[in-house]
Amino acid sequence: MIKTLKFGGTSVGSAANMRRVAGIIVSEGARLTVLSAMSGTTDALVRISAAARAGDTGTVKQTIEALRDKYASCILRLLDTHKDAAVERMEAALALISDETFTYRGEVSDKLIQAQGELLTSAIFCYHMQELGHKAVLLTSPEFMHTDPEGKPDTARLKKELTRLVTETDPDIYYIAQGFICTDAAGHVSNLGRGGSDYSAALMGVAIDSDEVQIWTDIDGMHNNDPRVVEKTFPIRRMSFDEAAELAYFGAKILHPLTIQPCKEAGINVRLKNSMEPEAEGTLISADEDNAMDFHAVAAKDGITVVRITSARMLMAYGFLRKVFEVFEKYKTPVDMITTSEVELSLTIDNTDRLDEIVRELVPFGSLEIDRDNTIVCIVGCIDYQQVGLAARIFNGLREIPIKMISYGANHRSMTILVSTEHKKQTLQALNDHLFDCTNGK
Repeated sequence: MIKTLKFGGTSVGSAANMRRVAGIIVSEGARLTVLSAMSGTTDALVRISAAARAGDTGTVKQTIEALRDKYASCILRLLDTHKDAAVERMEAALALISDETFTYRGEVSDKLIQAQGELLTSAIFCYHMQELGHKAVLLTSPEFMHTDPEGKPDTARLKKELTRLVTETDPDIYYIAQGFICTDAAGHVSNLGRGGSDYSAALMGVAIDSDEVQIWTDIDGMHNNDPRVVEKTFPIRRMSFDEAAELAYFGAKILHPLTIQPCKEAGINVRLKNSMEPEAEGTLISADEDNAMDFHAVAAKDGITVVRITSARMLMAYGFLRKVFEVFEKYKTPVDMITTSEVELSLTIDNTDRLDEIVRELVPFGSLEIDRDNTIVCIVGCIDYQQVGLAARIFNGLREIPIKMISYGANHRSMTILVSTEHKKQTLQALNDHLFDCTNGK
């Protein structure tokens, strides 16, 4: 069985955690392991880029020194015979970061600086595997993970080049690669966006024809609700690709939203596991549907802005919606939810970078209202609108909460509602209390 395993930043965040990960990899017989940077590294590198942009050399130096202390401590605790080689790699990475801040090239420097966390973490971990006596091979993801001018991964090239690198049939060889980072269409080191290591692992797993992709974090699988906000949540043992994709898109932090699609198309199961408790069952995501429960999980997505358009021109008109959506397409701004009436259109966005331009172009369509600081709450399960009483079970629990928008999913797997972010915690807890029997994990 060919397995691709991905470990997040917390899972490789210390020498002790790296030792635990090494044991998991050997136990699982992982063909390919994809690593994030040690926890906190990418945030530090983003701060360095911001300081370089602002000409703040003091913050640059201070943050580089903090990273040196962090990685040197890990190396000293983890390695023996490869200690000097790891320190040399660390110093080379930190020197590159420092050089880029002095010859700052904007986004090109930002992406190159941010890549150093994954590159250094994976090198240290590979040395550890070799010291344990394993045949570990370090790969460099930007050599085979390329994106097109739109930033989309070139999956055909990935399959060709990664398959060429992972040629050995010896099951005792462990290939180590970096998540998140890639090479863009201009030939510069780039990345797939924050949290993109999950997506990297899925793409790589498909490229080498894995039987299973495992995503290891510090949480025991996908929970029925956000355990950081809600009391008495429980892990979901099985769910479908579509349910997992909905939950990931609408805020389930354990999984990157783009991870599921390539695995679904290739028919590869995804398993979510906890590196701190490897024996825990986790969550299996597959093509199988579980229709035994009406409600499976709830997720929330913050930072939502509502754009409302009121216009008598909508009445008995055709083409109005098309023209509105052409504005959002022009400024590459996706729409999450939409509701309409005869004279009013409400839609939500989570990216407000181009909102000023969008508003200017929408003014001729009618009067506009911008409503910020909202949260989309998504309820996932067997949400069949023909099932009598199902909606009542949801809204009876929310009778004390003002709801701004409601939308049924066309696939009968979800219902989304919009609330002010100030009511997020109350909404999630109410849904947890009314829809799930958390004492029995149902």
